[in-house]
Amino acid sequence: MTASTPDIRVATYNAALNRDSAGALHDDLISGDAQARDIAAVIQQSRPDVLLINEFDYDPAAAELFREHYLGTSQGDAPGIDYPYIFSAPVNTGVTSGVDLDGSGEAVTTPGAPGYADDALGFGQFPGQYGMLVLSRYPLESDDIRTFGDFLWKDMPGARLPDNPETADTGDYYSDAALDVLPLSSKSHWDIPVNVDGEILHLLASHPTPPSFDGPENRNGLRNADEIRLWADYVTPGKGDYLVDDQGRSGGLEASARFVIAGDQNVDPLDGDSLPGAAQQLLGHPLIAAGLTPDSEGGVVAALEQGGANTTHRGDPRFDTADFNDEAPGNLRVDYVLPSDQGLTRLDGGVFWPVEDDTGSERVEASDHRLVWADLAIDDNDTQVQDIEFIGQTAFDSGTEFQNTTLGGLSGLTRDPVSGEYLAISDDRSEYNDARFYSLRIDLDDGALNDGDVRLTDVTTLRQPGGAPWAAGEIDPEAIAITADGTLYIASEGDSNQRIDPFVNLFARDGEQIDAIELPKILSPDGDGSWGVRNNLALESVTLTPDGEHLFTATENALAQDGPAAALDTGSPSRILSFDPDTGEALGQYLYPVEPTPQAPVEGDGFSTNGLVEMLALDEHHLLTLERGFAEGAGNDIRLYEIDLSRATNISHLDSLEDATGTVRPVQKTLLTSLNDYGFEPDNVEGMTFGPALADGRQSLILTSDDNFSDTQSTQFIALAFDEAGADEPAPPAFDEAFSLLPAALHPATIMASLMGDIAALPGGAQAMGMLGDQASAVLSGIADSSDWPMPA
Repeated sequence: MTASTPDIRVATYNAALNRDSAGALHDDLISGDAQARDIAAVIQQSRPDVLLINEFDYDPAAAELFREHYLGTSQGDAPGIDYPYIFSAPVNTGVTSGVDLDGSGEAVTTPGAPGYADDALGFGQFPGQYGMLVLSRYPLESDDIRTFGDFLWKDMPGARLPDNPETADTGDYYSDAALDVLPLSSKSHWDIPVNVDGEILHLLASHPTPPSFDGPENRNGLRNADEIRLWADYVTPGKGDYLVDDQGRSGGLEASARFVIAGDQNVDPLDGDSLPGAAQQLLGHPLIAAGLTPDSEGGVVAALEQGGANTTHRGDPRFDTADFNDEAPGNLRVDYVLPSDQGLTRLDGGVFWPVEDDTGSERVEASDHRLVWADLAIDDNDTQVQDIEFIGQTAFDSGTEFQNTTLGGLSGLTRDPVSGEYLAISDDRSEYNDARFYSLRIDLDDGALNDGDVRLTDVTTLRQPGGAPWAAGEIDPEAIAITADGTLYIASEGDSNQRIDPFVNLFARDGEQIDAIELPKILSPDGDGSWGVRNNLALESVTLTPDGEHLFTATENALAQDGPAAALDTGSPSRILSFDPDTGEALGQYLYPVEPTPQAPVEGDGFSTNGLVEMLALDEHHLLTLERGFAEGAGNDIRLYEIDLSRATNISHLDSLEDATGTVRPVQKTLLTSLNDYGFEPDNVEGMTFGPALADGRQSLILTSDDNFSDTQSTQFIALAFDEAGADEPAPPAFDEAFSLLPAALHPATIMASLMGDIAALPGGAQAMGMLGDQASAVLSGIADSSDWPMPA
């Protein structure tokens, strides 16, 4: 990345600039269309650098008119905006299929005739209706644009082809003749590389069919879900190999490419008619950064004033992007700008939905959708941790007894680098046994973790100052880190419902508290849930930098005053807090975007969550972070990230993120791996620490799980290995080791002894040696006897 690379605003806007007949949009634009002026005004006020417009009838001449005479000319509230680069292309809407697609018994092939739109390749009265248009202030790499309008639905592996409800067969709603022509994309899917000062950003543009207007076969709902899945597969290395674009090129997006998925996806994560889980294909995707959800005040006001279906919605109306019929389906979130987690950092974003009397409020009703935007910083993809490999796992059954305690609740893990001993904190709130941590030995000598390699050796009770154990409910220990002198930092979540503050306290190795870090008062819960840490979503992590000069902890989810808790439709803005462990001085706070819940519960009303549950410092700027998602009936989703704090905004002056007056730059965050990819089902993994260096030079990483003291879970230990990019070359062997490898004739002692002998053998040499004096002779003799004397240059 060059130093001059700017931040970039990417937006999507379903502008509803579609008309009932071919050429009508062009004619309206010629005559000075009022709706188009309002749409242009919204765009001018928002001023995106790259913009996808959905529902702009395909007509290159109309696109030029709109760009030059509407966008290029001020519409009153903001100056005109110039987009020198434009892309439009034919779409499937309104293109005749020649077959009966809607099951009416007749294939309608005359544009505009009754039933024609339902038999078209994508719903439309004429070719190009509801098209797409991309406008950019940055060059488009035209030769590398890929379109996927021709790819057949049936060619997607595991395609959700609709069933004929009157037969027992599956996937038989469409005839073979229909499947031979029916594309997956109802309009098109475009991969448009944008050149941002030499850095390539792939705009992935689409507009899937609405998941409505069909019958019990749900053909539109199923097609919508698979259209969304196309992008999910396309950005996942190896999963998009089946795709063939309209130019004949195969495969998905190259690994580590920067991308932004943009468009009206016609899917809400919680409400509406879409297939359950359809939105989570993107919102829960490990390579997509969806943790900071764009919002507006206008969406909240509209839902309250309009009522109707909005009163029954599960989704938060601040995230709505479309103002639909109040009775059904109500307002929904259907428009998205979703950046990749690699190479991009989302700085800001929003939904253009001003409240009454705010600038632009009189223009938003030009479309039933609202413009959605995201400001993105282009970063590099470098990480210190690379080439992660799974090297084994083992588990203890829930209920395992050790030294008269029930093993369980292991939520934090640390390793003493001197003794090699591991300490695992239990989150038992002194309910099963006294609050405690366990000592363990873990054997990785053979480079793998197998059954029997984890051995419990001791248990230590946590005690308050003065020596008394903690009473039930007074402590919720979640994380542990060992210092160079063997003392322990332990983090407790507290209990927000009981107004018990979280803490990060210092304990002696024997378990007695000896000191405490003074935490900021913004963490203290107020009891009614409007301020401070959320219950059971507080401090789950603590870590020290290798030099011991920085201590970090973090909230699992947002403070109540900072934003929402993670859910299916939103991530959560957590805070990372940094301290000087020697003085207790607060050094900074940083915004960490927790991702949305990765998957939906099996039952619609089931429990689900996601949170930042552990951190491990690489240095003062780079940390590993562990996010644990859970959905009832679906299981756990465990992801490991590397983050960079070096360019993140210090938000310690903000008691609430609602007080932020400018852009707050979050940490840069890059996915390293997902434990779900390793062929076993991870449990509730919450603890993590570095293990020893392996025999092959790689660094090991050990993780452990909290079994919640549930007989349906277990206490897992999981081992990974990785290489460290940019790490120093292996140190040369110690001099004594190096010299032991030299031929005897080249050893410094041999050389010096030989040299002294040669001097003494010269005529007058003995006298010369004597003239050196006792001190010089002693130095030379010492050199000759040394095994660690450095070779001279």
